[in-house]
Amino acid sequence: MRDLQSFHERVKSGDLAGVKEALRNDPDLLDAKNSHGQSAFLLAKYYRREQVAAYLLSLHPQLDFFSACAAGRTAEVLEQIDRDGTLLEARNPDGWSPLHLVAFFGHTELAKGLLNRGANVDGRSGNALQNTPLHAAAAGGSIDVMRLLLENGADVNARQQPGGWTALHTAAQTGNREMVELLAAHGAHLHVRADNGQTPLDLALTHGREEIVHLLEERGAKLT
Repeated sequence: MRDLQSFHERVKSGDLAGVKEALRNDPDLLDAKNSHGQSAFLLAKYYRREQVAAYLLSLHPQLDFFSACAAGRTAEVLEQIDRDGTLLEARNPDGWSPLHLVAFFGHTELAKGLLNRGANVDGRSGNALQNTPLHAAAAGGSIDVMRLLLENGADVNARQQPGGWTALHTAAQTGNREMVELLAAHGAHLHVRADNGQTPLDLALTHGREEIVHLLEERGAKLT
């Protein structure tokens, strides 16, 4: 377990050379999972270590259903759902549905396939965040999936917990102008307050997102 923990720390830190060395010494680490059921590939994706994730994927690891979602394996995932429809609204050990994972990692074609099969566009995660796929798309910066979710009726003003953030809060904090414009065009409330009282404009100001500040103010947002 100590070797697995060390290996996974290398994965999470993006230490590609260290990952390669560890796998040369112990190839079984590729498919080993930690106590949370997370493989090295899934951790690399969670921590946005795309170079490491691509390398691990090139070694052909065993991908479970949810890891296949994270990898964007459209045909494979949809084939499994067509065989077992309960997978469409299943949650992985971290609480994410297939649509949450696909939204966060920006796999638009797979998202279309899930929605066409009836995935709940506003389904809540099974963890403390209790968020929707729209929140996941915002967190992942996945503008195309966000557009698809909104076109399919996603609640633009849904709040996640804890904190009470909407997708617009995330977009404003990260300074994603295209995302802010898209959300506003679909009726996002500009003056919505999180549980701590902060509005999207407050977050844009706090994080120095001047372009977003000007954009929100042009659309009528005000400090109150």
